[in-house]
Amino acid sequence: MADSEIPIDIQCNKLVDWLIDRRHCNIKWQTAAEVVKSKIADALKDMPNTKEMRQLLEGSCFHYFKCVKIVEVLKDTEKDSKNIFGRYSSQRMKDWQEIIKLYEKENLHIAELSSRLLRNLNYEIPAVKKQKTKCDQVREECKKKIQDCDRNTNEAKRHYIEECKKVGIAGTNVRRELLDLVKDLPQELNAIAEQCKGLLPVLEYYIAFVEFSLGNDSFSSTISPLIRHLIKHGNTTVYQWKTGFVPDKVIRRDSIKAEEDETDAAEEGEIDWGNVIDMPQTDNDVIDFGIEDENIEIVVENSGEGMNGNSEDNGFEIVTQDNMRNWDIEEVSVTEVPNGSKLSTTERLAEGDDALNIMEYAATRTQLTNELMELTGFLSQRLTETKGDSDLLSINQFQSAPPILQLTSVNELESMLASVTDIYNQLNTTKMSHLCRILDSPRFVDRLTETLARHQQLTKKYEAQIRSYEQRIRDVDAEQSSLHPKLELLTRETKEWQKLIEKEISERYRNRPVHLMGTINML
Repeated sequence: MADSEIPIDIQCNKLVDWLIDRRHCNIKWQTAAEVVKSKIADALKDMPNTKEMRQLLEGSCFHYFKCVKIVEVLKDTEKDSKNIFGRYSSQRMKDWQEIIKLYEKENLHIAELSSRLLRNLNYEIPAVKKQKTKCDQVREECKKKIQDCDRNTNEAKRHYIEECKKVGIAGTNVRRELLDLVKDLPQELNAIAEQCKGLLPVLEYYIAFVEFSLGNDSFSSTISPLIRHLIKHGNTTVYQWKTGFVPDKVIRRDSIKAEEDETDAAEEGEIDWGNVIDMPQTDNDVIDFGIEDENIEIVVENSGEGMNGNSEDNGFEIVTQDNMRNWDIEEVSVTEVPNGSKLSTTERLAEGDDALNIMEYAATRTQLTNELMELTGFLSQRLTETKGDSDLLSINQFQSAPPILQLTSVNELESMLASVTDIYNQLNTTKMSHLCRILDSPRFVDRLTETLARHQQLTKKYEAQIRSYEQRIRDVDAEQSSLHPKLELLTRETKEWQKLIEKEISERYRNRPVHLMGTINML
């Protein structure tokens, strides 16, 4: 093989060093390149406005071969300035011809173009590829986060619906729906109190077992006193439960009604100044009492008919706002009092907590729950003993037990346990617990509303995050769309520069083939 056919292989990363070592370029070529750049900047200030020239001037990368093309275009646009000696008098042409001469001096153009090629290979192209890869990663991360937010959103919605179902509301207007539920609570509590009357066989069985086990009846009066009271008198006032007497007057404050009024005023966006009722003035000096809605009391006056705590049985009279102004106290004679008992000089007045019904008052309601738990534990133990071989009543010394203990079957015990458990479960459902807490403290409506609202706030938070991630994906797609043509341009320019450099070096070695090796061949 002739020497002219032996190829010259040059590593891309050592291209500039190779040119300097073979003395094709000056080691201080960068200083000369700065001078050329300044002259190019001055020459660009005065250029002809043609389509071909505008295409050449696009971009900020000017090198020797682009300057040569500019000179070719100027030969056509500046041909009128050509003199008889074939030289151009145009300053534009003189400037660009001088630039070309500076480039050709000591092969400055080869060193500069080789340096730009290495910059593209080592920095520009990898940076664009890295940015594209990062965009892909960000897109995938956003998609995963959107899936997580979707799952969390569905979970928050499901949890919100479940919590609303536990309370027994739809969840459209939580505060209003809760207050509406409380309106029906007294009827539900009265129904539970009526169910307690069916526990008489259970209570008799329990009392008989305790009396037989202890051998005396001294403790029987302390067994489930509240259930006894409910069985005998029903859902009476706390005053009657504590004292044993039906109150002559019951003064109650309707706190739920006041809470509803506040809710209505808040929904209507009005300021509640309070509805003040002025007392009519008489001839005497009478102070004007301002009775606000929040302090309006329901006065229930006992007519003395019956002993049940319900208004229908006791004959309670509800004193409304109109007749509350009548402050005259009627005198009741002894003959008007039922059962012929004398009316005490002190009026039996039930107010505050004593005016509440047993099922409405938190303390008595808790006591009822405890008594039901006691019965449940007793019946469960008796059921286990009766089913097992260790039934104490089957032993000889227990053969003298009362008939109610000996004749009660397993099925009857199971029925008793089911009745007690049913009442206990009704009192301790999530809905009943929340409604009773609202009944005890109407401000609990605010806390419960805020608790349920947190689930909705979580849903809105996750939905906002989904929108932000979707916007982020759109931004990343737009950024990646702009990077794709940039990468194609850099790749195309680098390959063009490779051919130009190989050709320039080949001309200096009698047209021997020149190959640039390395990463440039992987573009």
